[in-house]
Amino acid sequence: MCSTHGERMARLTQAIEDLAAEGLAGLPTETLVERVAGIWSLVEGLDPEIARSRSRYTTPDP
Repeated sequence: MCSTHGERMARLTQAIEDLAAEGLAGLPTETLVERVAGIWSLVEGLDPEIARSRSRYTTPDP
């Protein structure tokens, strides 16, 4: 499925607004990690350069 830049931006905006509305304090850590990862995925869909450079910012699992 192919979506427009505007549709992807709207999904990203909604995901951020939803997370902000729920608040971070009450979310279990696993849920928070999952939600933030989903937001990063949306960001990467908007800007492929971020997806390419993201590996520089991750740490390998021990």
